[in-house]
Amino acid sequence: MYSFCPSDYLAIRSAPEILQLTFDSEESVDYYKTFERSLSHFFDAERMLYFPDGYLALVALLRDLIQEDDWILIPPETDGAIVDVLEIIERQCESARIETLTEKCWEKIPETVSRIVILASGICETYGKIAPIDEWSARLEAIHAQHGISGMIILDDSLGVGLLGEHYRGTFEHFGVLPNREPNAQASVQYFFSGSFSDAFGASGGFIVGDRKWLRVMRRHEPCCCSWSEIPLSSIVAGLKALELAAEPERHEILRKNVQFLAEKLTEAGITFQSNPFLPFILVKVPNPKETLKVLEARGCRVGLTHFTKKPQFCISVTAAHQPMEIEFLVKTLAEVLHECEEKKRR
Repeated sequence: MYSFCPSDYLAIRSAPEILQLTFDSEESVDYYKTFERSLSHFFDAERMLYFPDGYLALVALLRDLIQEDDWILIPPETDGAIVDVLEIIERQCESARIETLTEKCWEKIPETVSRIVILASGICETYGKIAPIDEWSARLEAIHAQHGISGMIILDDSLGVGLLGEHYRGTFEHFGVLPNREPNAQASVQYFFSGSFSDAFGASGGFIVGDRKWLRVMRRHEPCCCSWSEIPLSSIVAGLKALELAAEPERHEILRKNVQFLAEKLTEAGITFQSNPFLPFILVKVPNPKETLKVLEARGCRVGLTHFTKKPQFCISVTAAHQPMEIEFLVKTLAEVLHECEEKKRR
């Protein structure tokens, strides 16, 4: 079975360096402190907080940052944890106002608003898009200059970290934006993100990075945060190696070539698709997606299916480990299945 589901983009989970990891129990290495130091260094921060998954990291970040009377704008092109976390925001801040981000939103700002917060996915897998940080930032800066209302952009960047940016630090770096390391009430616009190890890093858990003082205070009152004794040592050792592998430019180059090769083969097969050169997955509209998915799996190919939309699409993801023959097999099989579906429709 060939798998092209969105996960482990850089093929770290199956890398020999991870599979062969061993460590001597008598070795005097504090893996936990080394892991915290390595992750903080990866994101050029002082400290990190570790969580069981990316969702809980986002929840903790919002619990710390969201305030009463915030105007929270959610882009229509969002998915994942953002959709699930809205109820938590509403329970915590009853006076916070939550709306869908549209062009009309900017025409009339509610009078009771103390701050404008854009809450979004760094990479929206369902729509195959990257959050337009530059556009949002310019809009918030203009509002602050005109009305004196500060802004904030909070990202669930689980898909972006380890993938986008010059140093693979995520969506903010992709746009040349330096995230805040602690809240700053004097800033016109602030930028924060939470991340996950399960996608580009191919490991487990979620995290927040920032200045030592801010995260120390957050850790005291945040029940979702894991103490080092609650994290399996195997996860820590694998995470250390994952950070090292994720920083290899060669691995990213192979991934980009595989994405380009997949796009070329889909084009040759006459299959219409939607793609972004910075993202490791391609969206394909198919008739009866769930039924077509079963047929494709029966023939040896597993792909993802987008959620949060009325009409799901195939989400075909490649990794740095996929070989050209595997991609060719996928496209050939998909073309055959789609042709058969079209024949049935004509009958």
